[in-house]
Amino acid sequence: MRGDIALTARLLLRGTGLAGLTVVAGGVLAVVAATRPWFQATAEVAMLGVAQDRAVATLTGVPDTLAGWVALLLGVVAVVVGSSVALDRPPAPARKILVGCAAALLLVALLAWFGPVPALARVAGAEADQLATLAGRLPDGVELELRVGAALGPALAALASAIVAIGTFSARDL
Repeated sequence: MRGDIALTARLLLRGTGLAGLTVVAGGVLAVVAATRPWFQATAEVAMLGVAQDRAVATLTGVPDTLAGWVALLLGVVAVVVGSSVALDRPPAPARKILVGCAAALLLVALLAWFGPVPALARVAGAEADQLATLAGRLPDGVELELRVGAALGPALAALASAIVAIGTFSARDL
């Protein structure tokens, strides 16, 4: 038993083991990103030349967006393959799989940032209708603007992509 622990520790502390653990950390971050808000509806109130905004609703990655599900799947794949790399049992196409995971995570994040955003009604639901009604009754000089934009999830997915890529290219034995 003690020999197995020592062998596992030696495997994890060598270069490829640490690279595999880095990939695992990136995969875990991708899974976390999938559970965070991907889109948020923001209400901005402008009055007397001062604008303040506040998030009124969010759309989480899982279960609400396809991008969140993709990030979750890619994160799980990165954790499994990264673990096998760390324990010196990588599948033959491990580098290709991990580079593909990193690229796909980055693509998902970029699509969330720069692609089409969900409709305000999908993100905010009934709150959007209430705020739109309120905007019609505001006095002159007070403006209310509602908009939807990317939230924390895509940024975490992009960071996870970078971590997976760094771990993948650091592993020399793949």
